[in-house]
Amino acid sequence: MPDVSPFIHAAPGARLARVVAAVLVSLLAVGLSAVPAAAAGYTLTASGTTTTTATVAKSLSVTYKYNGRVQKRAKVDLQRYSNRSWVKVKTLTTSATGKASSSVKPSATTKYRFKTSRATSSTLTVTVVPGSWAIGGSGYGHGVGMPQWGAYQMAREGRSAAQILGYYYPGATVGTTANPRTSVDVQVLGRSDDPATTSLSLSAGSWRLLDGGGAQLATGTSARKISIARTSSGVTAQITENGAVRQTISARPTLGLEWTGTQYWEPTGTAGTVTVSGAQGSYRHGRLRISSPGSRPNVVNQVVINDEYLYGLDEMASLWGTSGYGGATALQAQAIVARNYAILAKTAGLKSSCDCHLYDDTRSQNYVGWKKEGGEAGATWRAAVDATRQDGAGTVTVVRNTSGGIAETPYFAASGRGGSYSGTTNNQDAFGTAAQSHLQHVSDPWSARAPGNPYTSWTGVLSQAKAKSVFKLKWVSSVKVTARYSSGQIKTMQAVSTGGSTRTLTKTAEAWRTELGFRGSWAHTVTARK
Repeated sequence: MPDVSPFIHAAPGARLARVVAAVLVSLLAVGLSAVPAAAAGYTLTASGTTTTTATVAKSLSVTYKYNGRVQKRAKVDLQRYSNRSWVKVKTLTTSATGKASSSVKPSATTKYRFKTSRATSSTLTVTVVPGSWAIGGSGYGHGVGMPQWGAYQMAREGRSAAQILGYYYPGATVGTTANPRTSVDVQVLGRSDDPATTSLSLSAGSWRLLDGGGAQLATGTSARKISIARTSSGVTAQITENGAVRQTISARPTLGLEWTGTQYWEPTGTAGTVTVSGAQGSYRHGRLRISSPGSRPNVVNQVVINDEYLYGLDEMASLWGTSGYGGATALQAQAIVARNYAILAKTAGLKSSCDCHLYDDTRSQNYVGWKKEGGEAGATWRAAVDATRQDGAGTVTVVRNTSGGIAETPYFAASGRGGSYSGTTNNQDAFGTAAQSHLQHVSDPWSARAPGNPYTSWTGVLSQAKAKSVFKLKWVSSVKVTARYSSGQIKTMQAVSTGGSTRTLTKTAEAWRTELGFRGSWAHTVTARK
């Protein structure tokens, strides 16, 4: 008869061992049927943007499935890697679609994952890049020629205008030229952001309105106001008094306004100042020419270069020339270089866009007319201008280049320092123009020690968004200055992406200032910020 059990003939001890082993195998098989081996079939799929800044939260998501079927209302832990171990951040509950998400805001690059008892997701590395860089800098302006704060300090230390100019424009000479009392046309209204209409009013005395040929169209006193508008045929004028219309002038290509107390009409008459609504200045001297080369009325003041124009130029503080400040010769140096600028602009001819030689703002020189001449310490500024005129000889003081011509004399607010360098810059380094011997780098210890100079130190901010735009990188992890001009201004900057790509850019000093939007391009330090 066959055996009914494999254990029937075994010794008692052996039979017991085999029975226990069989029971254990049976129990293990039952357990494996209840919980699949290695949680087979369960998956956690993680996703999310993995680069951010420390101040911007990012969302990490997970989808939980079993054999392709979403797991609803399941608990999933979000973990981060810290100190060589995984630490739970929070527990999430999946939605009806099997998904869960959470915002994270790490202060440094951090690894994350999702985990349940049955599955673990792949690792997501959230790379944290600087939100911005603080650029520690100094100085203000393009850096070529005479720094105004440096000139002021040189004046305080006893230097003459000629010495100041001779230092900052090396190789140039201070001399004279004939004073022909030539006028220059300065646009005071007509930019694209200026108003579409304007009004003219006189504080005292009388005015007269002329057409382009010099024929008188209207006249009045300070009680009457002139409203100017533009049409397709030219400019129109409406004369009002106490709100009532007194006269209407049809469209003309050009209108002119003259007033008493000027060289153009009754010089010994009552002098007043003309206000042009929307303009930055008011005007005691000159004659207004009104035309329409663009989409709005264009108002130009015609003033004599060597006195009327310079009297109204607001480029240096008049107070610097008073006894308490000791900067009178700096004001004289300013008057001379401003004269050079105006002479060259006159020589270049009228600009078609504005029907003018000069703008009244920093595109040329900051001209405000009577607001400067009649303002605080205005008499001091007038005296500085007059000190650069030799009326008896019929000459004025100018700066001449090495060829004997009227020199280009750019100027700016204050020199700065960058790294171990400081001072003014070569014109070719700032502007990319052909080198001029009198526009080359000189050290400038005076700007830094001028009392009250607000540009000895400043901090500019280069944002992550701006850095990405400048360097054409998806994300920027680091930025540094790798080369400087002799002045200390930025020449080359280098940026590195999160992926390790390096982008190196070289620009002129002024291009960097414009690109970065800083006061100057003298940069001392670059510090990453959150």
